[in-house]
Amino acid sequence: MAVRVTVDDREGASGLAERLAALWEPVFEGRLGVGDVEIGRRIVVERKTVADFASSLADGRLFRQASALARRVQRPLLIVEGEDSLDAAGLDPKALRGVLLTLVSGFRIPLLRTSSTEESAVLLAQLAGQESRRLARIGDANKNSRGSPGIPLDVLGAIPGVGDRRARRLVSRFGSAGAVLAASDAELRGTPGIGEETARSIRSAAGGGRSNSDVAPRARPPGVA
Repeated sequence: MAVRVTVDDREGASGLAERLAALWEPVFEGRLGVGDVEIGRRIVVERKTVADFASSLADGRLFRQASALARRVQRPLLIVEGEDSLDAAGLDPKALRGVLLTLVSGFRIPLLRTSSTEESAVLLAQLAGQESRRLARIGDANKNSRGSPGIPLDVLGAIPGVGDRRARRLVSRFGSAGAVLAASDAELRGTPGIGEETARSIRSAAGGGRSNSDVAPRARPPGVA
């Protein structure tokens, strides 16, 4: 199923919604609390022209918007659109590097450049396609998992330090997302790529306030190798 894409209605003058609708369906226009484009439930994109990027730096909007995105969005993204170099923002190269590093390392917001609204629409449609395929893979994994089908794989992947790849690896080993959340620290750390910190995050998400690192793996019934 294709993810829903919502373009903020204040983007009307840019023509982004129309260009995106020609490449992806469904696309809607509406008022977003943060960002300019919402893709599914995880991705929110803030779109700026080079001139707007410069003015938002000057008046402080850029970091306020970045802070709101980082707090409220699972996968934020900043697109800066236009042919001009970011040097046109009026910052010397050292200061500009500092801004970009703050966005990436401080707020965990990647920045992508596009040359035009048309290219931005193509990029957003590609993101929507990737997100739709990711959700389809998760749906297939949930159907094939045993045990507690009510716990979706993407919930497991959203735990800090886990991610989609480790989530699939854990479900493959334990049989279901529910079984992963019920596992002890020792059992979790027996999975390749799962260290002490990630195991602790999983146990915390499962409601296990204390560490289970000393709990032995479940004993097998007599006669089972």
